[in-house]
Amino acid sequence: MQVTINVTRSDIAWLNVSKLFCLKSNLRVFLIVLVVAAFFAWRGAVDDGGQFDWMVVALATVIGAVAGFSVIFLFSLIFVLFSSNAKSGVIGEHTYIIEDAGLREVTEANDTLVFWPSIQKVEKSKRSILVQINPWLFHVLPYRAFESAEQFDLFHSLVEKHYKEHSTDS
Repeated sequence: MQVTINVTRSDIAWLNVSKLFCLKSNLRVFLIVLVVAAFFAWRGAVDDGGQFDWMVVALATVIGAVAGFSVIFLFSLIFVLFSSNAKSGVIGEHTYIIEDAGLREVTEANDTLVFWPSIQKVEKSKRSILVQINPWLFHVLPYRAFESAEQFDLFHSLVEKHYKEHSTDS
């Protein structure tokens, strides 16, 4: 079975937002920003010379961490969106073919076979099928690329079946 998809920048943006706190790397960045924000909030409270208020420090830390992480995330997302193009194989037409050996992706830039044991996770939502290759690489198969809900479900079930048969976790 195969499907041809036009991956757009909005698909890439949706993927990044949907995986924002699911990826360990993002959680690590948030914790680092939280520690830095806590240091500056604590230092500001100590340098103030007045009464030390833990609630103010905690609130300033959380607000600072959320703001800092949001800025980092937005800059990263903008960079990814502007650097993604069809020549790099990120956006544009993708054809996915389910083969016995793995999931083949064909784009203007590449023809890649990802072997079933190499796939880390397969997820399905109402919006798409996500095939996770490594912690930072996903194949996004939007629902709109399929002619019907039955084809969407069939493609997912075939990918899921091969993934589970070849999973090194089982």
